[in-house]
Amino acid sequence: MIKTLKTFAFHLPSLSVGLTFFTLSMLFGSWLARLPEVQARLMLSEGQLGLALLGLPVGALLMMPLAGWLSARLSSGQAMTLSTLLFCGVFPLPAFAQGPYSLFAGLLLIGFVNSFMNISMNAAAAAVERHYHIAIMSVCHGMFSLGAMVGAGSSGLIASLGVSLQVHLITVALLMVGLHLLLRPVIHSLPSAPAENNGLSIPPRALLGLAFIGFCIMIGEGAIADWSAIFLRKELQAGPFIAGLAYAGFSMAMAIGRFMGDGIRLQLGLGKAVTMGSLLGAAGLLLAILAPLPVLSVLGFTIVGLGFSTVVPLLFSAAANTPGVSAGNGIAAVASSGVIGFLVAPPLIGLISDHFGLALGLGFVVVLAVLASVTARSIKA
Repeated sequence: MIKTLKTFAFHLPSLSVGLTFFTLSMLFGSWLARLPEVQARLMLSEGQLGLALLGLPVGALLMMPLAGWLSARLSSGQAMTLSTLLFCGVFPLPAFAQGPYSLFAGLLLIGFVNSFMNISMNAAAAAVERHYHIAIMSVCHGMFSLGAMVGAGSSGLIASLGVSLQVHLITVALLMVGLHLLLRPVIHSLPSAPAENNGLSIPPRALLGLAFIGFCIMIGEGAIADWSAIFLRKELQAGPFIAGLAYAGFSMAMAIGRFMGDGIRLQLGLGKAVTMGSLLGAAGLLLAILAPLPVLSVLGFTIVGLGFSTVVPLLFSAAANTPGVSAGNGIAAVASSGVIGFLVAPPLIGLISDHFGLALGLGFVVVLAVLASVTARSIKA
């Protein structure tokens, strides 16, 4: 792991791609940690908030075919620059929402651009790996989790100081624009990847188990991103700083787990690693839900991050090596199930919470994680 991180840190093309991953998640983490005050300001129930949050995955889903088309027609550097600047431009919009419909619209636009940025930076990472014969994809996804941790952790502190959400999000977006412009000469010299199918893909029979696991785990990741801070604020009466630590701890553990993911796979094998990761995530979420103190709940969400961290990258690896299925189509099929999971998560958790409480809404994710662990026993890779 140390050798991989050292290679990444001192290789400017790799570092520039990794910092783009960091940028995307830094912005998202900043927003998610302050979601409770958006809900309070707009006076939304959990169900109403869940439906408004649906704008993000719907936008990503609608944009996915066009995002793939754009990425195939631009160089890696051009696609990353355009998508990053667009994302920073639309990112502050939800802070100005006046109701659930304008919140949905703002998140829909963010979802559009997020899909383009997500595809372009993953394509750039793949191009760097292919051109320079190095492995950086796992580290880049670790940088994504690191950015979410920094964004969520700093947001809790910023919120506790009374800085308005509008000023906060605009400032963070401008800082990320500055970082990208600083990296622009390196980014525009990146090698380009050959065009591939980046749209939605229906899983073939051989990948149904992997797709189901991806669906369950991505619902869990989305649920924690959207609802962890709200759970601490409403159920445990935590302050904004402590509430922000829930997603920050989750993201920190995700980063650590992803940096160590390749070693975990070598030691445990892919099937066992996915099984244990899913069960650890379920146990952590149970602790987070049942904990009587906010600090224990934060610990629980952190454990969830450690458990879930390696599952999706390992699923991609298994899908890429499934006999009779091309690597690109295998990864696209599992990724598509994850998109559907993100699509389902916000309204599903919100509606369950409206009728039975947020604790039970998150408890549904525990059940899905256990089902994922049972399904993972069939993975042979």
